[in-house]
Amino acid sequence: MKCSLCKIVGHSKRSCPTLKCEATQQQPQPETQLPSTTKKTASKPIVDNYTEDVLRMRYESHKKYIVETIEIKNQIGINIRLPCIPEDISENIVKHILRNKLGDPTSTWMCQTGDLHSETEGTQECKCFTSEGPLSFSPTSDWDVIYFLDARRWLDDFYILYRIPLKKTSTDWQNLNMNSTQTFGDQSRQGRRPRITWEGLKSQIEGHCEKIYEGLFNDIFAL
Repeated sequence: MKCSLCKIVGHSKRSCPTLKCEATQQQPQPETQLPSTTKKTASKPIVDNYTEDVLRMRYESHKKYIVETIEIKNQIGINIRLPCIPEDISENIVKHILRNKLGDPTSTWMCQTGDLHSETEGTQECKCFTSEGPLSFSPTSDWDVIYFLDARRWLDDFYILYRIPLKKTSTDWQNLNMNSTQTFGDQSRQGRRPRITWEGLKSQIEGHCEKIYEGLFNDIFAL
């Protein structure tokens, strides 16, 4: 059989390789795409809109709520459980102390994660306590330096801030005794939240503990 298209014997027009080649050339070629691993996403700068004015507004609002609740408790003689200081307030108190008293203007509050981050210190963990009860720690979160805000006299607007430059992964921190039989590392590996009172913790880390602020709320904004 002779092809009527290319005049070559051995195939027909329907099976002609020349026709197939032309059809292939006429097909639009897919655009070449870079593998997903080569695509680069520009890192977004941290935006911290939690200003001094926002902190003052949140602080006064929360304090007013607590004072009014205490008055109601006393008037009607019932026990109403008081909430802790919200993390956004306590962490931004720490932020302003670090900026104005420690001299770290890069300390920034990351609202998405609820952490402070510094260009010089890395992740700055904050723990605030208003009573003698135990502090608790997440078994999964990490930090480069940890701060403890003593707010047991916060209704008098009085605070003490301690700095402990120990990473969570450090041997000194992992070996802290949470009770008579288990360390911080033991409980974390079990997926538990390690718990310990401030006094019980402080007594074990005296050599690493630095008091960097002791004073009133309004004074944390002054350089």
